[in-house]
Amino acid sequence: MKRIFYFFFIAALLYTSSAFAQVELIPLTHPVYDFLDRMFINKIIDNYSSSMVPVSRREVGKYLDQINSKRKKISSTDRKFLDDYMVEFEYDMFGTLKKSSEFFSKKGVGELFFDKKQKYLLYSTDSNVSFFWDAIGELRYIGMDSDSLGKPHVLLGKLGTRIRATLFKSVGVYLRISNGARLSGDQTDAGKTAFVDPVLASTRKYVSEGSKTFDSFEGYLRYAPPSDWIGLTVGRESLRFGTGFIDNLFLSNLNSAPFDFIKLDIKYKKIKYSFFHNSIVGNDSNGAQLTSKYLVYHRLEIGPLFNNTFKIAFNEMLVYSNVPINFAFINPISFLTSADLNTELPGKNSNNALLGIDMQLYPVKNLSIQGSLLVDDLNFDTISDTGKSSNDNKFAFQAGLGWQNAFTVPNLSFAYEYTRIDPYVYSHREINNSYSHWGLPLGHSLNPNSDEHAFKLAYNFGSRLNVAVIYKRQRSGMNETDSLGNVILNVGADILNGHESGLKNEFLNGLRVDRNIVQAELTWQPIRQYFLTVRYTMRGFDYTTQSRILDENIFQGIFRIDY
Repeated sequence: MKRIFYFFFIAALLYTSSAFAQVELIPLTHPVYDFLDRMFINKIIDNYSSSMVPVSRREVGKYLDQINSKRKKISSTDRKFLDDYMVEFEYDMFGTLKKSSEFFSKKGVGELFFDKKQKYLLYSTDSNVSFFWDAIGELRYIGMDSDSLGKPHVLLGKLGTRIRATLFKSVGVYLRISNGARLSGDQTDAGKTAFVDPVLASTRKYVSEGSKTFDSFEGYLRYAPPSDWIGLTVGRESLRFGTGFIDNLFLSNLNSAPFDFIKLDIKYKKIKYSFFHNSIVGNDSNGAQLTSKYLVYHRLEIGPLFNNTFKIAFNEMLVYSNVPINFAFINPISFLTSADLNTELPGKNSNNALLGIDMQLYPVKNLSIQGSLLVDDLNFDTISDTGKSSNDNKFAFQAGLGWQNAFTVPNLSFAYEYTRIDPYVYSHREINNSYSHWGLPLGHSLNPNSDEHAFKLAYNFGSRLNVAVIYKRQRSGMNETDSLGNVILNVGADILNGHESGLKNEFLNGLRVDRNIVQAELTWQPIRQYFLTVRYTMRGFDYTTQSRILDENIFQGIFRIDY
């Protein structure tokens, strides 16, 4: 009841005022990011970066305006995408709402299934502030047929609402809240299927407290002047940093839940800089939740340079925990490793510092090549050591290729990516400071001591019907455990267990597991803002050192309304 009152109180405050040029960020699940990336690779827009997102509606409106000015140069399918987005982002592009509909209006109920307009519960705009109120709903089925987990299944329902507003062209307000319920399946089924969605897996009420209801939210306050040279955001949202086509090493929204942060963004011509300090969730070696855990992140990106053909970025990250917020790490202009060494207690090495560099090339139209290197620990004194001292040097790297209109087929995209993660990468000698949130990786989904070949094909039958298929071939060396699950030989395969066993840092040491993973997904939007997604995943596990093979099939069906 308090939550409902709170929502309507905020809505009442904002309804009386609303403004052209929206400052709110577009969630990373929105397909407009794929469209903009495609337009950049096709040389239609300039100076766009898909490796530092999300971006604001105002920025997207500007890119869409550029694309519209060159619409004769894009395919007929992409023109349909553009036309759809010009309706959805009409206010951000033109400051008008001629193609929008309000539910709480004379025509609203009659236009509930109208395909030509963007539908809202309510909106209001004037010269100072713009306000939009939406309803969201989802019905999701998750079912498994697994050799190890049996046949769990759940049916989930979710209802929620979203408000967003821009005040005086510079201050953005965003709040999305939802309540869900488990309509079928028991608590055991919920626990076994939660891994398919990092938000579910990090919702305590859903996975461990036995409740049939669960909730989630994202919300923030954001300041960015009309010139967009600086942005300051305080709140909770998903972020993604890095150049991966299928997944990435540094910060991925695919594998972890949204977190709370304060974030600073600065842009000038070809230079982009981001800093954030956030609060994440972790546990100690006994399973008790930490009193505090923080991730600090700096990213400096330069480019795209040389006629939009090359960009390079430098990343540094640091995880610390169980202490108050350290002001040395709130400084956005610093070198985190030096700040760490000059603030820790003498003789201590408790914080987890990581460095990274990534590059992306756009040599010709339709083609993109990326490479990323992550350094978890680096000790030049032992860089050539092949013994256990080499554990001081831990690396992960990734290289990939993205191809639009692949194999000369219009509207077909292809991506290939190779990823290798050395033993103990992302983990730490103290579990408190693993590179994780709610026990899930903040970076790539692949566990340490593994590599992966990943392939992706995606085809747009139009702007409303899309299919994608991903194939992954993975190799891992896993830790050895006893019958109770206690680790008896740690080869660096668990992000939550970085305690070294004294063995040398040898790739794929331990119990060998090969995985074949196939995921196929179809998304259909039969009517504007009504979505149907069908997703099938097959995972095969070949425990080569134990002569054991396990298979599992996962099916998801999702019907979603975003009104």
